[in-house]
Amino acid sequence: MKRITPPYGLPVYRWVILPFVFFFAAIACISSSQADQSLLQTQTALQVQLTLQAQQANQGAQETAAAAERTRIAQEVQATMLAEQIAQLTQQAGQIPPTNPPPPQATEAPPLPPSSPEPSVDIEQKIKNAKILLFEDMSGTGQLEYYQEALEMGGYTFKDDGSAQGWFKDDLLSSNQWDLIIAASEARTKIQGEFFVYLLDHINRGTAVIIEHWALDDLSQGKVAPILMKCGVGIYRDWYFKEWWLADLSVYPLVPDHPIFTSPNKGISLRNFSVFWDETDQGDLLKITGSGDAQLIAGTKATSKSDHGVIASCLGGRVIIQTFSSHNYRRDMVTSLIQNYVHYTLSNRFLSQP
Repeated sequence: MKRITPPYGLPVYRWVILPFVFFFAAIACISSSQADQSLLQTQTALQVQLTLQAQQANQGAQETAAAAERTRIAQEVQATMLAEQIAQLTQQAGQIPPTNPPPPQATEAPPLPPSSPEPSVDIEQKIKNAKILLFEDMSGTGQLEYYQEALEMGGYTFKDDGSAQGWFKDDLLSSNQWDLIIAASEARTKIQGEFFVYLLDHINRGTAVIIEHWALDDLSQGKVAPILMKCGVGIYRDWYFKEWWLADLSVYPLVPDHPIFTSPNKGISLRNFSVFWDETDQGDLLKITGSGDAQLIAGTKATSKSDHGVIASCLGGRVIIQTFSSHNYRRDMVTSLIQNYVHYTLSNRFLSQP
């Protein structure tokens, strides 16, 4: 048998195997190419994703910076506008004069506060140097003059007209500028009529006034009426007893912390009494009328602050009206009370008119 020689001089078995080798090599190349292409696609996708993330982060940072810049600009604009408004309001306030509130109606007078601020050292000096005029008709009875004693014990300098109504009238009509006038008419002779006209003139000029009178009910429709009306008090009723020896003349503080009871003297009580005047008429009881700023400081009923009053303060504390007889009560208590009257009315006189 003739041997068949493969082409190109290769053995037959190699000639047969060679195509398979080429086939598998081609497949391997194709697989390698596909793997490289898949890897390349994956790398490309990752790069695209990273690029997008970087762009988004950069865009977010830019937006944040832009928002912060916008906030800063808005705050600066707001601050500028506010400063302009403040400057404009300040300028308007300096150009527009303040308006005075309407004067209160006579029936709406504010109540006097129960206490006044402590006077300054300067006020205290003025009080000690005040020009005081005293009329006290008890000097004509030979009895102790409580007002004179209280002023002397307090270290005050004063002009004492005693019970001389002529001297008192001359001093009231003189050109002297009194800081305080005391008209104490406890004796049953009574000061009345024109004297209340003169006292009202001094009250209207800012003078402090203390009035003690046990029979204002007899005069309330006369020339004392303008003082009572200006003060804001009226006569509630007469303090009258059919059997005076059974009378209860106790006086109760209606405003216990009022300076009249506390400054400069404390511990004042008008509960202890003795009927000094052998009379059934022991004084008058006052009531608040609302026409002024009157306040009842003491009365015969501890629970009533609008009537049954026997001590009233009014006109900014410059005026005090007492409607009981001082000699019915303990001497030391009354002199201490009078000293407080003087200090309180003069304090308000100098505080209202420095």
